[in-house]
Amino acid sequence: MDESRVRFDGSQPERPVGFYAYDVEDDSWTWSDGVYALHGYAPREVPATTEVLLRHKHPEDRDRAHGVLLEAIETGAPYSCYHRVVDQGGHVRSVLSVGRGAFAPDGTVLRVEGYFVDLTEVRRDEVQTAISDGLRGIAEHRETIDLAKGMVMLARGCDADDAFAYLRRCSQDANVKLNELARRLVDAVGTEVRGSKDVVPYVAGLVSGTGASRASRRP
Repeated sequence: MDESRVRFDGSQPERPVGFYAYDVEDDSWTWSDGVYALHGYAPREVPATTEVLLRHKHPEDRDRAHGVLLEAIETGAPYSCYHRVVDQGGHVRSVLSVGRGAFAPDGTVLRVEGYFVDLTEVRRDEVQTAISDGLRGIAEHRETIDLAKGMVMLARGCDADDAFAYLRRCSQDANVKLNELARRLVDAVGTEVRGSKDVVPYVAGLVSGTGASRASRRP
């Protein structure tokens, strides 16, 4: 597939494992070879369909991941979704799906385009870092942190490691726990954060204190 069509903001994380595009009108998918490989298949060994994608979602994550896809098809809004994939061989992979819609002139969503990032090894590294730094509570909030991380990846065009390091550095500068900073960022979607361009300024506001007071008043 034409990977240039999903290069958000002219850049891309360093380690995407596969690119995809969903044509809304035709109800058809285009997958790069990496998407097939992520699910344990040779290129074009199986049809590229929603049914195949959902079949390989971890049972505990399937409904949530499907809901994110349906919302993206309806609204075209940028998204990131951490979930687990069970490949054809039964191996569980931790992945992040990042994407957004492409619109027609009348504002309808024509396509949903995005990519998968394999976080399996990153997840192991983060767990070890959490233990060494006494941040065992991160495990309880990992979904929120991964959502925030995906937003930073989309906004800054960085990879998962750099996005996590950025959030962690900002949490230290703001003297706010990492999971709390991630929660504030995710909660701000649709209000202070209306698109990927707003992510970095919002986090900077938390660090400087200009955005922290507003965020802290959230229920």
